[in-house]
Amino acid sequence: MFKIKRPAIIGMLLILLVFTGYLNYQLTQQALLKASGDYQQHEKAQMENLGQEYMGAKEGDYIDIVDSKDINENVAEVISSNNEDLAEVMNTESTTSRDYFVEYRLSRDKLRAGAMDRLDEIVKNENTAEDVRTKAQEEIINIGNISEKELQIEGLVKSKGFDEAIVFITDEDIKVVVSANELKEQDVIKILDIVKSETSFNGDSIKIMKKQ
Repeated sequence: MFKIKRPAIIGMLLILLVFTGYLNYQLTQQALLKASGDYQQHEKAQMENLGQEYMGAKEGDYIDIVDSKDINENVAEVISSNNEDLAEVMNTESTTSRDYFVEYRLSRDKLRAGAMDRLDEIVKNENTAEDVRTKAQEEIINIGNISEKELQIEGLVKSKGFDEAIVFITDEDIKVVVSANELKEQDVIKILDIVKSETSFNGDSIKIMKKQ
């Protein structure tokens, strides 16, 4: 019987081990090269996509450049546009009287909340001048006070027998719309007394209207 000596067996095992290691190294290198090639292709595709998106993007989509001058002029614009929008809503015709009052209240709350959010952004913006930041903070407080005063007057007017009432206060005047088929002189006097007692407006700056 043919016998293989132990040194020969050890030698064969060493050769087999070296060959296995070499083969594993070659396979690993090929896998790395393939992965590297695939990654480069993926990276190239991503860059092409980004380039296409950039070419199709509008100016300002990726970089937001803030002009401190624009911020500083924005407080008055926020208040002015908010008052104009509210006035426009107040003049909107609705199918029924109840719809009008409901729609106006919803619109007023939404517009006021939007104005306060815009002012809050001005306050938090690091490019805002300190005096403008102070002005924006004052306007936020002012809007809150106006909203509270409007609700208070509406409640007092409704307590005089009107089903509904809407109040809109600006720096120049105050408008009151009540749900009524007609406004008698005594009704107007009651409303005027309420508004004068709750605000500093004189009679010429108070406008009272009816909504049937």
